[in-house]
Amino acid sequence: MCIRDTNDAAPTSRPQLRPMPKPAPNLPDKPLGPPRTTPAPSTQPPPPSVKSPAPVVASEPNDPARHPERPQRSGSEAGPSRRSRLDSSALLGQIASLETAAQRRENATARGKRVNPRDTQSPEGFYIAAWVRKVEQIGEMNFPDIARKLDLNAGPVLDVSIRADGSLQEVRVVRSSGNAELDRAAQRIVKLGAPYAPFSAQLRQHYDVLSIARPWRFEPAGRLRAR
Repeated sequence: MCIRDTNDAAPTSRPQLRPMPKPAPNLPDKPLGPPRTTPAPSTQPPPPSVKSPAPVVASEPNDPARHPERPQRSGSEAGPSRRSRLDSSALLGQIASLETAAQRRENATARGKRVNPRDTQSPEGFYIAAWVRKVEQIGEMNFPDIARKLDLNAGPVLDVSIRADGSLQEVRVVRSSGNAELDRAAQRIVKLGAPYAPFSAQLRQHYDVLSIARPWRFEPAGRLRAR
């Protein structure tokens, strides 16, 4: 039996020791910059876009042959304007009637009066009797031909207003004879006799206007009666 000497055995390997790394030197911290901020989206509206002006086109002169006039509207479209004209005419007629009535009332209140046809003794009755004789004479001298043709033995009722100076203020038909031509002939006779005699001093004290209403009768023999 062989016995080995332990001293002759191969030496065991020892671990190698590495040097420790040197610690890094402590450096001061660098200052950090300000924090970065993300800009907020803009809320202002975008600037308006500028449009270039449209080109100007020269208009052609008005040529009646190339541009005929449009026909006027008719029917229901022209109704309102026509109705307004009719309403205006009716309104003017009413205004004229009111003015005439007001003038008559003014004349009646301006010491005017209708005289009793049977009164021949008062100053006004005496004046009217002389007036009737004059218009009858003028009527027979200017007897209307229409009265001879109709042979009516009748005539209109006239209302005659005479001023204090004898001038004729108004003559109107109160009741027609039934023939417009005969009515106009009677009015013409009254106008032919104007001016009439002026009022006497006594009559002027009471009247500025005398209104004489008489029935006129044209007789077939060519005579006129206004009483």
